[in-house]
Amino acid sequence: MRIPQTLSRPLARRVAALDDLRPPVRGEPNIPANVIEAAVAALARGETHYTDRPGIPEFRAWVADHLVQRYAVVVDPSEVTITCGSTEARFVTMTLLAEAGSAVLCPGDSSPIRGALHLVGADVVDTIRDDVSLLYLSPDVYRETSIELLQRAEERDWWIVYDLSFAKSAPPFHPAQNDKLASRVVTIDSLSANLPGWRLGWMAGSAAALRLRAGKQAITICTTAVSQWAGLEFLRSRAS
Repeated sequence: MRIPQTLSRPLARRVAALDDLRPPVRGEPNIPANVIEAAVAALARGETHYTDRPGIPEFRAWVADHLVQRYAVVVDPSEVTITCGSTEARFVTMTLLAEAGSAVLCPGDSSPIRGALHLVGADVVDTIRDDVSLLYLSPDVYRETSIELLQRAEERDWWIVYDLSFAKSAPPFHPAQNDKLASRVVTIDSLSANLPGWRLGWMAGSAAALRLRAGKQAITICTTAVSQWAGLEFLRSRAS
């Protein structure tokens, strides 16, 4: 079937204009022995099929519990979706929450989201504009700057994506601690720094949780079962 040029050409032009992918990170950490053993055990007991599409319940429950314990942010496990790393989580949130022709306000490093926004036809800006519909934050953004921008987000009903993956700082602050913002805050995190190559990340919370899950499922259906059980062992052992 021939794709109509009116549909294919605009997207093709955007894809052609993407920057080269960044090279893989060198000097990756070794995988702990207990994580490898957990993966072997998962294989041995037959965890070799598709999981629940949002992710195994045990992993989603850990994410929800972690948000409560670390940030006092209440998210139901049903609002958690395990993703293929934080890259997929960012792609899904940007392409579904940032509309074509709108702007995403990013006061920090915008390189992780520029590609996805370029494909959807949205701009990345570092100052407040009338067409901003989404605020992308990480813990590395200066606290006072975050608070000021979150006040604007509350006034203008912006979506907020709070990306904890690869953050250099880890303050106990979280945008969803504000009850007026919580329904519009999506939390992203991953194990990419600790378990590179296992493709484990997650999206949690917000009124758009089910829509984001559907978007993720349209891309990859689910993260592999073995990776999820191995990642869960890593998280549990790190907390003990």
